[in-house]
Amino acid sequence: MQNRYEGLDVFVQVAEVGSFSQAARRLRVSKAHVSRQISRLEERLGQQLVLRTTRRVSLTELGQIFYSKIKGELEQLEAAENAIMSAGSRPRGWLRISVAGAYGERYVVPAAIEFMKRYPDVEVDLQFTERNVDLLVEGIDLAIRSGKLEDSSLIARRITSRKLKICASPDYFERKGVPDTPEQLSEFDCLQGSTPYWYIKGQGSNSDRLAIKSRWKSNNGHALCQAAINGMGITQLPEFYVEKALRQGLLSTCLDNYQPTDNGIWAVYPNNKHLATKVRLFVDFLVEKNRVE
Repeated sequence: MQNRYEGLDVFVQVAEVGSFSQAARRLRVSKAHVSRQISRLEERLGQQLVLRTTRRVSLTELGQIFYSKIKGELEQLEAAENAIMSAGSRPRGWLRISVAGAYGERYVVPAAIEFMKRYPDVEVDLQFTERNVDLLVEGIDLAIRSGKLEDSSLIARRITSRKLKICASPDYFERKGVPDTPEQLSEFDCLQGSTPYWYIKGQGSNSDRLAIKSRWKSNNGHALCQAAINGMGITQLPEFYVEKALRQGLLSTCLDNYQPTDNGIWAVYPNNKHLATKVRLFVDFLVEKNRVE
């Protein structure tokens, strides 16, 4: 007996991302499997649903109608399955996490290892990247992000705060002096990160952006920290990049009274009605670990 649901989930993914390759990555299957499933579905229905070109696929008129009819039904079916599987079940399967920078290295990596030991049926795929990934398109369960969140379609839970420190080496301050106000930074060598401005404490709970000029730029926090340690200038970095160097006396802070309001570090995940047990428990685990430490 033919499975009347076969290929429907594949068709929905192709319809949403407009690509066999991206649909395959999202479903964690091969591109050939996606192509076969679409062909079998079209053969079963006796209608062409997808228009294939060398660069992109799109839906036929009948494909658009079919997509609008089945999408809601599949979402309800998935929600029902997740609700049953999550009720008292142990977490299992691949947990795919996107994370960046020193926070991921110092906190997320050991937390993921400990989580796997606690739940041996869980497998972890930890992907380091500096870009904001599309969780749905790339099949990511959870991303760790910092600062202001832009994507309102995602659910976000605050894990901990992120303090920004303005600092340089003691040798640099001895040679160049120490700025007393943010405006004086224009007279110093600033080490620029991924944006041409720093955050400075403003009125109330707000933070102001202060434009800076620099002869040294890098989108890597470790590179900025190392440059500051070597006397290249003043940098602003999250505390977890520089805390070791501060403890060792390799760096010293300045403009402490202008330290901006703490930004959050967030766990973000797609807006699903029934969150997978493995994702919910790992987010709880991260929050608890940060609370303890």
